Amino acid sequence: MLLLRHASAGERLSSPGIDRFRRLDATGRAVARQLVWAFAGREITHIVSSPLARCLESVVPLAESRHLVVEVRWELEPDVPLDDLLTLLADLPDTSLVCTHREVFETLLGWDVTCEKGGAWVLERDGSDFVPALYLAPPAAVGAADRDTARTA
Repeated sequence: MLLLRHASAGERLSSPGIDRFRRLDATGRAVARQLVWAFAGREITHIVSSPLARCLESVVPLAESRHLVVEVRWELEPDVPLDDLLTLLADLPDTSLVCTHREVFETLLGWDVTCEKGGAWVLERDGSDFVPALYLAPPAAVGAADRDTARTA
């Protein structure tokens, strides 16, 4: 299973109610597009996301490239109780990609496991536990301006 932290969405907004609607910034949108290539060699048959815009926007390009529908689950929101998160993850196939937030990583894996925005952990099941097995750094954000510069260089 792949546990993905949403791509860059700029600074937090003034309150949790307003911050729910924060969208990806230019860097985050570029990383979301690059995830299609970064995960090209991985079997992904199911994509599940937090309902917050920054998570959905992080996985839509990948879902579209594989003709998958993104399943939206409240159990992936930042303040989810661990029991609800574990119940959701236990029911997902190992070929799932799950997009969520830093807070969920901390709840599930502890404070000492970090993940950059747009990065992912390959999780292995150990009974009812999920163990981080391999870290996948976020792909390089290549925007249109960067591509144009690269073509002319």
